[in-house]
Amino acid sequence: MQADSVIVPDASRLLLSGARIPAELVEGPPGTARQDAEGALALDLLLDGGRIAGVFPAGTAPDIHPRVPLEGRHLWPAFIDMHTHLDCGQAIPRVRPDGTIHGGFSRTAGDWACWTDGDMALRMEFGIRCARAHGVAALRTHVDSETLAFSRRGYRVLDRLRREWAGRVDLQGVTICAMEAWLGPEARALADLAADHGGILGGVTDTLERGANGTYDTLSGALDRLFELAAERGLDVDLHVDQTDDLSAFTIPEIARARLRSRFTGRLVLGHCVNLALMPGRVIDETLALATEAGLAFVSMPTPMMYLMDRKPGRTPRWRGVTAAHEIRAAGLPLAIGGDNCRDAWFPYGDHDMLDTLKQAIRVFQADEPLTGALAMASRIPADLIGRPDLGRVAVGLPANLVIFQARSLNVVLARDQADRIVLNRGRRVSDGLPLHHELEEALGLTPART
Repeated sequence: MQADSVIVPDASRLLLSGARIPAELVEGPPGTARQDAEGALALDLLLDGGRIAGVFPAGTAPDIHPRVPLEGRHLWPAFIDMHTHLDCGQAIPRVRPDGTIHGGFSRTAGDWACWTDGDMALRMEFGIRCARAHGVAALRTHVDSETLAFSRRGYRVLDRLRREWAGRVDLQGVTICAMEAWLGPEARALADLAADHGGILGGVTDTLERGANGTYDTLSGALDRLFELAAERGLDVDLHVDQTDDLSAFTIPEIARARLRSRFTGRLVLGHCVNLALMPGRVIDETLALATEAGLAFVSMPTPMMYLMDRKPGRTPRWRGVTAAHEIRAAGLPLAIGGDNCRDAWFPYGDHDMLDTLKQAIRVFQADEPLTGALAMASRIPADLIGRPDLGRVAVGLPANLVIFQARSLNVVLARDQADRIVLNRGRRVSDGLPLHHELEEALGLTPART
């Protein structure tokens, strides 16, 4: 039976019967539900008015029609991508990456002259459309904020898209700038801009100039000011941290100490943190103990980091380029994953498909055998970290944002590409197909129009 033979009628009230749902993605599951060897529960879901109105052990739901028999297919909550860069994305072939993180910075800066409102809107919306077709319910995107004027343009475009896509793919912006900006004259205006557009504050901690003693002399002050500005506006903070194999560029401990010193109470997420995995075991343990005391959370971007890290001409990379995922999870700290860059100067590939990102993470982290807890890295955990506990899980009363797979087992979900997945947004099937790259290139004037 092909996935297309599963007909989800356009009805405000229907029953999805005989679904398999991973237990870690279900809240308050019925105690008598059968659980298979892979940890999936056999459940029936009643959808009503775009929400999950009932969750029942398979075969025990009321006789409700229309009824969609899933026959053991896997059903998951829609994905959450909490770390991406829509404003940089979809710039291939206009930019040509050199495969290095520093080249990504310079080549993105070289592309800024093309970033008009219209150009950004076309590229950003293309990314959103890809994410929606793949079953992503919410995106947190970083907004390049090299200057206040630059940040205004990025938030202006994002704000329009945020309003247009509300309820289909929810969008949240994060100001990303050099940490020195939070000590500069535009700091307060940058913070106000993010607050006015539903965004949060961020920065890049490992690009500061180091002093003669090898430490980041201004990082402490910049973090204190950032937390002060965020606290004044009730905003969370999401930082780019330690995106290098340079072990002297190690800022997690300073961030944790600044959090404790400032008594900042908002959510604080650290992205990347790749050189943590290269530290001696004692340093990892001490760092994560401090991170636990400070209440830090982490998000890893496995695919672009594997592409960028430890790249040397003519040599195969010697390490995986990702953070110490097992140690973070063992410490009880939240660890999410994100798609990060997509077809831009840092990473020329990707399609905003969080299932693909999850598969990559499981394999590169060796987060299987058992898989317990790994699936939540792309749904429930990032939903909580972006302040959306109504997303990323299956529970009565939550929006019916769901993904139905052809696969009848978790292994097959992860083994095959699942291109025939069915995406439900508020209980209605998403009929939008994936947008076409050549049409975007034509709209951007990158290729001759077809005749």
